[in-house]
Amino acid sequence: MHRNIAVISILCVCVLVISRLFFMGKDDPDTHLDIDDADVPLGNVAVAISAGDIVVVQVSAAEMDAVYGYQFDVNYNIEYLEYRKRLYSDIDEIITIFATEKERYLLVGATMSGDAKGYSGQEVAVCKVEFIALADFVLESDFDMKYITLSRVNVVSDDLSYLENVDGWTASISHH
Repeated sequence: MHRNIAVISILCVCVLVISRLFFMGKDDPDTHLDIDDADVPLGNVAVAISAGDIVVVQVSAAEMDAVYGYQFDVNYNIEYLEYRKRLYSDIDEIITIFATEKERYLLVGATMSGDAKGYSGQEVAVCKVEFIALADFVLESDFDMKYITLSRVNVVSDDLSYLENVDGWTASISHH
């Protein structure tokens, strides 16, 4: 029974991701999320970034309750940042994680596998995404949303409940 639920959960996440990949026209303005329209800011930190710096985005969730899989968009300014094709799960139980590059954002998704119970916790470090800075810029103290934001956070729980636009997920930046 649990194996069937696990397979169905994985299929739900895959269908959701595939539908977003195939049914979103990259030139269609109604399906493209501009950086300025993103709905979850990173935080209130002033950071000076130099061209060539590695910029690490730490995605966190205030609370996770039996989460079996998730997906979200990392919106970034392509004039200043380039995805390094490095993505790391901070949750050992979530073994499958991927990012699909779109024109101005990454679609990030992850899922557990098998009969696993969903992950639960408070103030959870979810994953890290790496970029390289293409030019110098400064993230202002009120957090300048022109560079990186999160949006469209969706989760699947281990009972196959699907929640869209989940609140409480944030991101913070470090660089070196």
